[in-house]
Amino acid sequence: MVVGFEVWADFGHFSHPATVYSSLTYPVPPKTTVMGMLGAIAGLDEYLGLNAMRYGVVVRRLEGKRRFCFNGIKEALKELDPKKGGGFRKGRKQFYRELLLRPHYSIYCDLRAVEEDLRQKVVGSLQTQRAYYPLYMGINFCLAQYRYLGEFEPKTERQDEMWIDSIVPLGYDFAIEPNKQYTDVRMARSIQKGRLFGDFADYLVETTGQPILCKNVEFDVVGEKKIVWS
Repeated sequence: MVVGFEVWADFGHFSHPATVYSSLTYPVPPKTTVMGMLGAIAGLDEYLGLNAMRYGVVVRRLEGKRRFCFNGIKEALKELDPKKGGGFRKGRKQFYRELLLRPHYSIYCDLRAVEEDLRQKVVGSLQTQRAYYPLYMGINFCLAQYRYLGEFEPKTERQDEMWIDSIVPLGYDFAIEPNKQYTDVRMARSIQKGRLFGDFADYLVETTGQPILCKNVEFDVVGEKKIVWS
């Protein structure tokens, strides 16, 4: 079973999981972020069973990035001094962070390897087009909205040359075309208890929403989109 949904927001930020105060953002949500989105939609207290899924993300709109600065407290609990009536003794620090502008994605999830009970709970929640918990575009001040696209029966094809709509693994045979904007990213594909991220892989992303020309490529046709699974 393959399901799809669109998700969009005014702003977004997808931090690298190995960092704590990272200012940089991925241009697309990693699989682990999509697992968290599905967990919020379905009200899951535990969503590690979604490690078994595959996903494909299509950029529909991305209007660039902006940076902003905010004041924070590094190691806030350590610096709190209740003996002096509250407040922080020291440790104030300015943090810089990138924000994606008006990010909008179509996300397709191949749930065929996910256990039946979990799969049905996720699909049933998507069909309501509601979320049990607030849905964020990465971090918790980037509220997001979503729309369910439906269930799909994917058709696997192999072509000598094809334009792929989703992000593709960097090891694929691809061509760089003019008037397109590319970037490569390294993202986690699994998460375990204790927020241990793993199974990292490198991907090519076209950030203006145009397809990527690949050669000798196997892909799935999902609705009108050509997807390479991650």
